[in-house]
Amino acid sequence: MKIIVDRPVEMVVDAIRCVLPVNYEEEDMPNDYPHRKGQQWDITIDIETGKIRDWPKGIEARHIYMKVVDGGRYYLMHGADIVATRESEYVPACIPGEYGDYVEFDINTLGTILNWKPRDYEIVDSFWPEVD
Repeated sequence: MKIIVDRPVEMVVDAIRCVLPVNYEEEDMPNDYPHRKGQQWDITIDIETGKIRDWPKGIEARHIYMKVVDGGRYYLMHGADIVATRESEYVPACIPGEYGDYVEFDINTLGTILNWKPRDYEIVDSFWPEVD
């Protein structure tokens, strides 16, 4: 017999991958913007630094304000491995933005999100709801 037992597990996560829809036509994101693939913006953010991985040089600073409601997909990463997912739900509390419907990033020329300040408990609570 095989059973599943929920128990606390310690794991290392180093990034959050966000796959966000660009389809509300409110966003001012050019089609050739870094990491935009059609109607999705697929970025991986280093948790400690707020730097978007593989950000190209020469991109001007930009304020990104996107209404994604419950259309985004979010992944906690350890290297290239997915540790936890959150899909088709409101924007997690650890992602800068408002109301759980919006993502808001102030990105500098190096690809660092200047308003990135998630706290550990926000990341944990966003991906692992409290279990009774």
